[in-house]
Amino acid sequence: GVVRLAWRDEYLVGLLAVSESLSSTAWVRLAAVQNHVDQAAVLGALWTNVQPELLELGVRRVSLLIIRDWIEPIAAQLGFRHTDDIVTLRRSSAALPDFKMPDGLTIRPTELEDLPTIARVDHAAFAPPWQLSLRELRQADRISASCTVAVRDGQIIGYQLTTLYFDGAHLARLAVQPAEQGGGIGAALVYDLLARFWRRQVHSITVNTQASNTRSQRLYTRLGFHHNGFNLPVWTADL
Repeated sequence: GVVRLAWRDEYLVGLLAVSESLSSTAWVRLAAVQNHVDQAAVLGALWTNVQPELLELGVRRVSLLIIRDWIEPIAAQLGFRHTDDIVTLRRSSAALPDFKMPDGLTIRPTELEDLPTIARVDHAAFAPPWQLSLRELRQADRISASCTVAVRDGQIIGYQLTTLYFDGAHLARLAVQPAEQGGGIGAALVYDLLARFWRRQVHSITVNTQASNTRSQRLYTRLGFHHNGFNLPVWTADL
C-alpha cells in the first residue's frame, strides 16, 4: 500500500494510508487528522500528494468506508461520491435452521494449497472493489476461526471464512462461483458454519454485505439472520 504523513513543524498532524491495488482499485485504509488543525486542508493535501503515485501503480478508483461522520463533507470536497452501503445482519438463535445439503456437495476445512483456487473464486464472485487479493486471503485464513470450502466433483466452487470475537462470531467472507450461484451452495456453507459454531455453543453470528447485494441478504434472512440497523456508507472517487 501507500502511506502519507502530514507534518506541521515537528508535529504529526495527519495520516493517509491506501491499500495495494487490485483490479485497478484500492481502499483508503486509514485517514486521521488532528483535531486542532484544518482537517479539510490537511486531508486535501494528503489526497493531492498521494494521487500521482496511485496512478503510477495503476489505481484508477479508490473507495472509502465512512466510519466517522466528520470525514463525509471532506470526502465530497475531494471528489468522492456515495456509491453503496455496508449493512450488518445478526443471527442470535440457538436453534439450527432446517436445511438439506445439495446432492454431491461436500463441505470441508480449507487447506493451504486451496488458497489460489479460493482467490479465483473470490475474484469471479465479486466485482472491484470487493475482491480480496491472495495475500489478504492468506492473512485472513491465518486469523480465521473457521474457513471451509464447498467441493463438487473434486472442484472448489465456494468458500466461507469466519472469525471469532469477544461475544460471538463474524462471517467475514462468503463467495460462490457465479455459474453455481442460486443452487444452494452459499446456504450450505453458511449452514455448515452455523452447525460448527453451534457445537461450540457460539450462537451469535454477524455478517456484513452490500446494500446492493440483495441476493446475499435474502440468503441470510432465510437462514435466520436479521438486519441490526448498523449500516456504513461507501464512497468512491475516480482518479
